[in-house]
Amino acid sequence: MLAQQEAGTDAYYVLVAEDGSILGRFNLFLVGDATANVGYRVAQHVAGRGVATATVRELCRLAAVDHGLRTLRAAASHDNAASRKVLSKAGFVPVGPAAPADLGGKPGTWYQLALRPHSGRRAGGTTAGG
Repeated sequence: MLAQQEAGTDAYYVLVAEDGSILGRFNLFLVGDATANVGYRVAQHVAGRGVATATVRELCRLAAVDHGLRTLRAAASHDNAASRKVLSKAGFVPVGPAAPADLGGKPGTWYQLALRPHSGRRAGGTTAGG
C-alpha cells in the first residue's frame, strides 16, 4: 500500500484522535480518467457520531484539491445502512447496482459524486493524515 501511495496510484489517509488513537481509515483507489473509488472504515466507538460523514466530505475535498480528481465512486452493500447514509450526506448519488464481487460477496449499490474542479493544489500537508 505504501508503494502504491508513493507511486501516486492510490491515496491512504488515517484519522487520528488527539490522544493518538486511530479513529478510521479513508482511501482513494485511483482508477483512471480523474476518477477514484472511495473506501473507508471508522472505529466502532465513534460510529454514528458523524465522524465518517465529516471525514468523507474532507476526503472529497482532498480528492479534488490534492489529487485533481473529478469523480468519486463508492459501493455500499444493501445491508449497510450506515454507509449508504454517509455517502448520501456527503453528496453521493446512487448510479447502479454493485456486484457481490465488488463488496465481499454482498449485493449493493454504486454511488457517485462529481467534484467541483479546483484551480491548483493546496499548499502544505493534509489534515486527515496520510
